[in-house]
Amino acid sequence: MNFHPEKCIVIRITNKGNPLIRNYQLHGHTLDAVEHGKYLGVTINHDLQWKTHINQTVGKASRTLGFLRRNLGRCKPEVKANAYITMVRPTLEYASTVWDPYQDNLEKDLEQVQRRAASVVYNEYQDVSPGCVSSLMDRLKWEPLKDRRCKDRLTMAYKIRNRLVDIDPSNYYKPGDSRTRGGHRIYQQRTLKDQYRYSFFPRSTREWNTLPEKATTAATLEEFKASLTILPEALTGASHT
Repeated sequence: MNFHPEKCIVIRITNKGNPLIRNYQLHGHTLDAVEHGKYLGVTINHDLQWKTHINQTVGKASRTLGFLRRNLGRCKPEVKANAYITMVRPTLEYASTVWDPYQDNLEKDLEQVQRRAASVVYNEYQDVSPGCVSSLMDRLKWEPLKDRRCKDRLTMAYKIRNRLVDIDPSNYYKPGDSRTRGGHRIYQQRTLKDQYRYSFFPRSTREWNTLPEKATTAATLEEFKASLTILPEALTGASHT
């Protein structure tokens, strides 16, 4: 398999103040060094932050939502709601187990798209009273995107721990001390950098340890998902700015 050199890039990831800079070549072509690049639909930034990817995601989802608003304006609410769930929400959630933000402002940027979608569904743009959009969300029974991302992350953790995907759990999860943590809990590794602390494995470990033993020991994936109907309060708290 050959790589096209003009389609390859270099992203330098380091915490050094004066890193050693080298040029890399492929088939005689010097690769461009960039601050961010897309891999499998996810934009990876040189500082391992997800602002660029989330801004792109919000922009794409907003454009699709605008298309639906222009073309489905006279349709029934259920048609527009299904259109949002089918065409917009997948964009907001694609690979979110990788890039789920922990900063409050980025969470709000994503949530705003869904809140605008609720207004589109009911053609409700004039009422700006407090709680108006929240009431529309309640009517639609749409849970916050933050909660949906958390459930997806925990579901992936369950799949890994139960070998339902091709990832060896022993490489990433270690059992906790049953005398102090409970047999169903996972050892929480110490983390210093937010980029690592809020990456998938450390984050899913902390969240897993908040779940009741009945959930973590569920016999099937369906039983585990059913146990996540109501998330523990520790998982729905405030985020960072």
